[in-house]
Amino acid sequence: MAGKLRWDDLHYLLEAHRQGSLLGAAKALGTHPSTVGRRIEALEEELGAALFDRTTTGLAPTALADALRPVAETMEQQAADALRLLEQRETEPEGLVRITAPPGVATYFLAPFVAEIRARHPRITVELRPSIGYADLTRREADLALRSMAPAAGDLVTVRLLEEPATPYVSAALDQRLGRIRALEDVAWMTWDESLAHLPDAVWLRTHAPEAPIALRCGTFEPLAEAARAGLGAIFVGDRFGHQLGLVPLRMTKKLAAGLAPYPKGALHLVGHRALRDVPRVAAVWQLLVERFR
Repeated sequence: MAGKLRWDDLHYLLEAHRQGSLLGAAKALGTHPSTVGRRIEALEEELGAALFDRTTTGLAPTALADALRPVAETMEQQAADALRLLEQRETEPEGLVRITAPPGVATYFLAPFVAEIRARHPRITVELRPSIGYADLTRREADLALRSMAPAAGDLVTVRLLEEPATPYVSAALDQRLGRIRALEDVAWMTWDESLAHLPDAVWLRTHAPEAPIALRCGTFEPLAEAARAGLGAIFVGDRFGHQLGLVPLRMTKKLAAGLAPYPKGALHLVGHRALRDVPRVAAVWQLLVERFR
């Protein structure tokens, strides 16, 4: 079997090991769980040994799978390095550029912006990967990433696209009904659920308006934004998002506004792998994103 062991085989083993389930591995690989299951079973048959124990909670790796994982990770890195070398031979902006970003940014900024990218570079295809979690650019999970925080380590390059406070916004119709509020409790709010309760705007609301009515909690931005547009209540967003969504700032009395603590600040960073920075298609999209946000 040693002569038949290929990266394509180990790719399925590696993601199954990382994710701990067929479903998780399928999502990471962009395929169906049954495909992952068949590929792992075929590999186990060729090896003549089990790689995973199937349990009610997912996949439990055997000692053999544990031993093969670092080998697979080395092969993954070498495959990514080889691909980067090939991409550096490009001369024109063309081909696929994969961009990962928080779902709200992907929906309200990047998706409409693809039209401008295509107008400038019609041979570029953009693949958007909305995700709350951070993609691993070293493993080529994406070519570019938009993140709220700059990377602390790794062979990555980054530029801050914007930094602005998140402020309360409401729909124009709700603004007309409310007028200037006298207390934060005078309006219903939309905020993050428990999975994202650590985010600065959620912390601010809990700290400075603990009695304010919460109309909606959610772990993704789009439902909160659409509820705000429908007039459900107030939502914390940056000015760019507020205007993009057609919302207006929540009006307050001078006394209320003067007594509030500073609003939490948010930032957006563009991140890429250093080895891909000068690849024409990646460099073109990078430059357009910088121009768009600045």
